Order: sequence, then C-alpha cells, then structure tokens
Amino acid sequence: MFRSLPEPPVRKYYAYKATASVGLAGPIWVIFLRANGLSFTEILVLDAIWWVGITLGEVPTGYVGDRMGWKRSLVVGNVLRTVAVVAMGASGTFWPLAGIYLLWALGSTLQSGSTDAWLYEVLDRDGDSDSDAFTMVHGRGQSLTLAFGAAGAVVGGYLGDVSLRWPFYATGALWALGVLVLLTFPNVTVDDDDRITAADAFPVLRERLLSAELRGFVLWVAVVLAIASATARLTQPVTVGLGLPQAWLGWLYGGFSLLAAGASYRTEWLRDRFGLLGWVTLAPALLGVALALALVLPLAALPAFVLIRAVDTPTSTLATQYVNDRIETAGRATVLSGVSMVNAVVAIPFGVAVGRVADSSQYLALGLAGIALVVLSGLAALRLSGGLMSVPNAWDAD
Repeated sequence: MFRSLPEPPVRKYYAYKATASVGLAGPIWVIFLRANGLSFTEILVLDAIWWVGITLGEVPTGYVGDRMGWKRSLVVGNVLRTVAVVAMGASGTFWPLAGIYLLWALGSTLQSGSTDAWLYEVLDRDGDSDSDAFTMVHGRGQSLTLAFGAAGAVVGGYLGDVSLRWPFYATGALWALGVLVLLTFPNVTVDDDDRITAADAFPVLRERLLSAELRGFVLWVAVVLAIASATARLTQPVTVGLGLPQAWLGWLYGGFSLLAAGASYRTEWLRDRFGLLGWVTLAPALLGVALALALVLPLAALPAFVLIRAVDTPTSTLATQYVNDRIETAGRATVLSGVSMVNAVVAIPFGVAVGRVADSSQYLALGLAGIALVVLSGLAALRLSGGLMSVPNAWDAD
C-alpha cells in the first residue's frame, strides 16, 4: 500500500488512524436515534449542539494543545470521546444526548488541531515538510481510517440488527485501544520562542483567518463540508425507505468507506490532476447536481450518497495542507482549531435547515441542498480564482 516502510512516528500515526473510525456505529446512527423517537429536526439540532461545542471549544483547546503538548491533548481528547460514545449507547433521549454530544465535541476539539499540528511538525523535523509529504501521509492516514471503517461498518450493521446499542459499545472499545496507541507517540516539543500566550491566541487567529489567502478559501470549504455532512445524515432513512434491509446498511457503509478510502489515498493524484481550485469548485458542483436529481428521481439519491464520501475526505485533506503551508509553528494548533471553528459555525444553519425540510420530505431536503451547492460553487469559482491563483504554491494544475 505504501511506497516504502514509513518512519516509526508515521507508523504510529497510521496505527492510531486505524483505530479512529466510527464505522461500527455509523451505519445505524440515525436509525438508533429515530428508534428512540427523535425527529429529523431533533437529530440535526443535536448535530448543531455538537457544532456549538466545537465552536466554543476549538480556539481554547487549540491553545491548550499548543501549551500542554499535542500528544497530551490527543490522549485526553480520545479518552473523552470514548466515554461519550459508550454513554450514547446507554442513552437515547434528547437532553442526555445533548450533554453527550457536548462532551464528544470537547474531546474532538482537543484532537482536531493537535493531530495535524503534531503530524506536520514530525514531518518537518524529519525534513519532509513539503506539501507532497503531508498530503501523502495525511491522505493515507485517512484512507486507513476509512478502510478499517469499512470492515467495521459491516460488523456494525449486523451488531445493530441484534441491538442498536452494541455498535456504540464496540466503538468505545476500539477507541480505548486508540488511547493506548497515542500513549506511544513521541512528544513533539516546541521551543519557547514558538509558543504563544493566551493574549496572543486570538490576535494570531484573527490575523491568519482574515488574511486574503485564507478567508475566502476557508469559508467556502466550510460550506462544502457543511452541506456534505447534513445531507449524509439522510443516508440511512432514505436507503431503508428505498427497500434496503437494515442489516445491509453495514455493507452499504462499508462500500462508502472503501470508496472514500480510495479517494483519500489518491488525494495527491486528484490535486495534480485537477489543481486545488479545480477540485474545490468542480467536485462540489458535481455533487450538487447529483443531490438535485433526487427531487425528480428518488433513486438518484444513492449515487449522490456515494459522491458525498468521495468529495468530503479529499477536500478536507487538501484544505488542511493549504492552511498548514500558510501558518507558522507558533500557534499552529490554534489556527487549525480556528479553521475547525469556522467549519462548525457554518455547519449549524445548514444542518438545522436540512433537518427541518427533511421532516416534510427527505428528497426535497436533498434536492434543495444540491441546488444551493451548484449555485454556490459557481460563485466560489469566481471569487477564489483570482485569490488562489495569485498565491504561490496554490497547487493549481498546469
């Protein structure tokens, strides 16, 4: 799978990413919530609560990661996520779930910026800080998460057919193993000159996120990821409604994960083939067309759900690399967490809107989201073309 045996820290990163999948619970997640009496609006409101937790926690926990060490931040974050997923399996009503989602969000914020900051610095110190190295390792790490998630999805589908709670407990066991892997990570120490103070955190964040080379790009990627996330939530009810047995959801999600793993593994090729600007505008537009077709042809929702997974992961990886190349070591996790905060803020209104419409018609929700994505892709292409193409190393195809 890999060109050569990676260095020990990278091997440990790959081992951790293999345990990071939510694939065991993914195929029955929405089915579980619906079985407990939640409406689509309530389900997407829970997602919004999770995003609120991300919004409130990203910058503080990014700063904490920069100060306490990225390895420690990763360990604590994974412990919190493990507790949350087990608690979710034991719960099922709205308000307890709201608290669980907030705990899960806190764990995720402790990991989001620190994971990429740790990896980037490890590669940098090994002399591999160029775009190709990070994109390759990050993309292949994601492909491992998705590939193992594919196997987990099949198992989770059958576990869920026995009890909808079991996949959550199994995910907790897998993530607990991930904690053990994280404990073996080497510490990446940062010189005092490369540390930022609490007073510096928000000025650094504001300066970088509002810079001409980042602000429009970060906002647009947040919109793409928000629409992909919200519409993906309708996969389970729509496919079951079209006649797929619930026990087969694991196989469906396994296929989704393998497809996304392949797309993630080929992120370098996608970047070289389409260019950064081409990918972040053309791929969402194609996804929008596929979603819009569900308005007139319900079966079109199935390939649209496939495209969501093919577009989401490479877009996230390429966006992370683009941002990483334009920030300094000082405050790296803080800025990356700030990007995640933008993603969270944008995801809230899109998620709630899709949920409200889905309570009336799931296909109408998919179709309207697709039309919005097509229109916004055209506007983004016009807005970003000058900015990205004028920035060195923007990776546009020749």
